[in-house]
Amino acid sequence: MKLLASLTSPYGRKLRILAAELGLDLPLVETTPLDDPAVLLAANPLGKVPALVLDDGSVIVDSPVIAAWLLAQVPGQALLPIAGPAHWQALTTEALADGILDAAIVLRFNAVQGVTSGLWLDRQYRAIDRALAVLAGRIGDSGFGDICIAVACEYLDLRFPQIDWRGANPALADLQAHLGETPAFIATRPPAGA
Repeated sequence: MKLLASLTSPYGRKLRILAAELGLDLPLVETTPLDDPAVLLAANPLGKVPALVLDDGSVIVDSPVIAAWLLAQVPGQALLPIAGPAHWQALTTEALADGILDAAIVLRFNAVQGVTSGLWLDRQYRAIDRALAVLAGRIGDSGFGDICIAVACEYLDLRFPQIDWRGANPALADLQAHLGETPAFIATRPPAGA
């Protein structure tokens, strides 16, 4: 199997960290989605990363679906509860963290086009702030959820260092400081200046 993703994709990074924590070999094929490379379009007609190409040539797209597939490859894994309310809460944590990433990417693409203010962008900043506050109360619910939270926080550091998420949410800062020094986080950190 191989993962099509860019080195700066937080969704791809979440999967690379998850695979490392599960002990799965997940080779990365560096892919720049805005270039519409043929390999990506063949895997995902939406032209979005990440996309997981399995050994039989079949493809799984969208990071929550890929994460579920990776988790299913390791029976008895301890990162995500298998069933019950804790399972659904962990997936909700993933959705909230991914929502932060979605909002941040909207902000990023608008900024690249010179749009830095307005009602829609203000709404994204408010969504990020609200979700961070909620996630601060969800730390420790699952190892998978904590990975998702820390990846979202580190993506904000990469693209929006002006967002003071640490000052507003010390518990998130503690989580990021702890997980950010683990081998999987260090190995997947985007290159400086990316």
